[in-house]
Amino acid sequence: MRIDPTTLTALSEPRERQAAPSARPGSPSSVVSLGAAASAAQEAAGAETADPSVTTRIARIRAELDGGTYVVDLERLSERILEDDLLREGR
Repeated sequence: MRIDPTTLTALSEPRERQAAPSARPGSPSSVVSLGAAASAAQEAAGAETADPSVTTRIARIRAELDGGTYVVDLERLSERILEDDLLREGR
């Protein structure tokens, strides 16, 4: 089968999109508030201290990313992707 671009026709006329109503800052539609459970969970997460070795590793990776020197081990990455795929399939 061959498609001839000179004979293409629109299936229907395009409709104009209606713009969403814009919310002004501070209006009820632009304010989000957390429930008590979410606030408690957020406080609990902030109360825990991260393992210093993890914090150090994250700082090192951020510095390498900022400096443009971070190198991705493609062999290791591909192995992890395959392992994850096999685990998701239940093998």
